[in-house]
Amino acid sequence: MIKPKTCKKCGNQMLWISWSSLRTHSECKQKGHLHRQKKRASLNDVRNFFPGTITDRVVRDWLEDDPTEKQGAMPSMVDAVMEREEQNIAEGRGVLKWRDATDKARVREECITAVTKIEPVLNKFVVPFDYKADYSFKVPMAVPHPAGGTEKILLTGFMDIYVQDHDGNYWVFDVKHTKDNGYWRKTRGQLTFYDLAVFIEQGKQTKGTALFQPLCSEPVKGFRISEESKSQMIGRISEMAWDIWSEDHTPRSDTSMCGFCDVKHACSKFKPTMSKGKRLAPML
Repeated sequence: MIKPKTCKKCGNQMLWISWSSLRTHSECKQKGHLHRQKKRASLNDVRNFFPGTITDRVVRDWLEDDPTEKQGAMPSMVDAVMEREEQNIAEGRGVLKWRDATDKARVREECITAVTKIEPVLNKFVVPFDYKADYSFKVPMAVPHPAGGTEKILLTGFMDIYVQDHDGNYWVFDVKHTKDNGYWRKTRGQLTFYDLAVFIEQGKQTKGTALFQPLCSEPVKGFRISEESKSQMIGRISEMAWDIWSEDHTPRSDTSMCGFCDVKHACSKFKPTMSKGKRLAPML
């Protein structure tokens, strides 16, 4: 495991950049900064993410066991995984607020449907090959530094499924619990980030990437990552590192994404100003 090091130019700990942190920084530099400062509101409601978590965990647990011995077992795993994840939430990892009395049952049935439909996909694209589920990666990358020259950062994260086929080609698959047939447009960047990590780690890019989205009309949405997309991703990563080293925490200029922001309470844009001992209205 690569340990964080100290930047030779600015004295700070080596930057670790994940896809989620890059996406947050792209939305709002200050939001990204406050996330790194662990200023998120405590006990967020995780209901919207819960079905996806269950489907993802069932797929991971099934793959990490011997799937050839557990064919057809994923639907029966849903109840135990739901109970386990609810317990994790109850132990301080957020709050889970069901929408109504039947919401939990609906989520259960939806997850059973999702894992039932995804099993044939896994048997075709994953099980016959060498694979790793929930693959953790940390790969070094050199980017320009404001003080001159370049400095190493670490690209880090988890790939849902990482496959090497019989010809030595690499594939990355991401499991998405969504019914939105257009959701893939929001996730191509994530697959590009993973493709770049594979390229740095293995010396060649993926043969292909795909979303496994069993609740959509197209259950396997495949992508070949272009050199242009990869170059743009390198640019985004470099810009984020530059902003952090330059201590540029500028809030987003508009408020289009501020309504449900989990660090709004700590954002400088919304902090009240003080004048002669009187509390004034927030800046926006």
